[in-house]
Amino acid sequence: MHTLIRATGLFPMALIFGLVSCGGGGDGGTGPTDGSIAVAISTTGTNLDPDGYAIALAGDPQQPVGINGVLTISNVEAGDWLVPLFGVARNCAVTGLNPVTVTVTNGETAEAEFGVICGDDPPELSGRIAFQSGRGGSTDIWSANADGTDLVRLTDNPAADFEPDWSPDGSRLAFVSGRDGNDEVYVMNADGSGQVRLTNDPAVDGIPDWSPDGTRIVFTTDRDGAEEIYLMNPDGGDLVNLTNDPARDIHASWSPDGSRIAFQTNRDGGSSEVYLMDADGSNPVNITNHEADDGRPAWSPDGARIAFISDRDGNYEIYVMDADGSDPVRLTNHPELDAFPEWSPDGQYIAFRSDRAGNLEVFVMAAADGSELFNWTNHPSSDCHPRWSGTAATSVQALRLEAGSPAAGVAVATRPLRAGASLATVGNCLVK
Repeated sequence: MHTLIRATGLFPMALIFGLVSCGGGGDGGTGPTDGSIAVAISTTGTNLDPDGYAIALAGDPQQPVGINGVLTISNVEAGDWLVPLFGVARNCAVTGLNPVTVTVTNGETAEAEFGVICGDDPPELSGRIAFQSGRGGSTDIWSANADGTDLVRLTDNPAADFEPDWSPDGSRLAFVSGRDGNDEVYVMNADGSGQVRLTNDPAVDGIPDWSPDGTRIVFTTDRDGAEEIYLMNPDGGDLVNLTNDPARDIHASWSPDGSRIAFQTNRDGGSSEVYLMDADGSNPVNITNHEADDGRPAWSPDGARIAFISDRDGNYEIYVMDADGSDPVRLTNHPELDAFPEWSPDGQYIAFRSDRAGNLEVFVMAAADGSELFNWTNHPSSDCHPRWSGTAATSVQALRLEAGSPAAGVAVATRPLRAGASLATVGNCLVK
């Protein structure tokens, strides 16, 4: 019996997860409401992947399909289904939706078509990237070397684990989890061991960011009624409210020298702006001063520039500006939503989240001009919130899945937030 990921309805502004065990006739033969799905692949470009791809049937072995092949899946129950394509090489990308939705009709064959284009190999990247993903059946923290090797699942909890952030030495990760009933900040070792809760408050705590010297963590909390930027020790002690403002202050990011913190706020009324303040919360200053929504700041490793997102050109794109807010430059240009910029340790590249592939993926581009763009995750599940450490690993002993292979059960999100969404709803990729 085949078990596919069944579509539960496509709502552009919502995230719907469906894992439905639906069978056809199984060993008993084709049932009265069974049909089939013919998956057709068309691959163009250069440096085509000779290994081909795979269609993942949850609970069954992967079924291979060639780079220009057709795979027919029989005994599929009638109804709407999401069909994901796996095993796409890093120098290739699916040109349309992945997964695709098909409708299986009694006795008929539904067609699922994928276009893939391949090109030059992506740039050689160093360090390690942590990110949140739904590929294991729930939202968890994963990490991989920036060259795509050594993919590891770090958390495995029925509740959502998300928003990772590396300690400066790469030995630990702060993250957010709802496992104890509400969103709290946790910390764990880089291999996923030693998971400890740092905050303990009925309010929502999230978006941690580690100080460059490793002695403090800033995070966002609404424990005082409005969302504020708080500071705490890495053991959760010595909490300090840095912003103390009735506005919405969120998404704090330390400068590399630890002297200043960039953050997103709507304290000027209306749209969000990027502000800077001293590390003790003093001297807040608006550095974007634009009528559009600006937010999600991220400092470059040399402290000279800040990446941020803005809808000033019609939808949310990635921009960079000088650290004083001058000379803003747009790096992405796509009708889908781009967000969560994160610099590589050498400052040459920026990882970000985009739904331009039809589902949430992590992309990487050159920080100078947005060139050398490629899909870093290339997976049908929802992948988001990349954080980049300068420390790579040859092997991490944890819950391992080989890069590109599907888990036994794969949660697939429908089309996510569109450009019309506000920064309030962009706050988390998967769970808010």
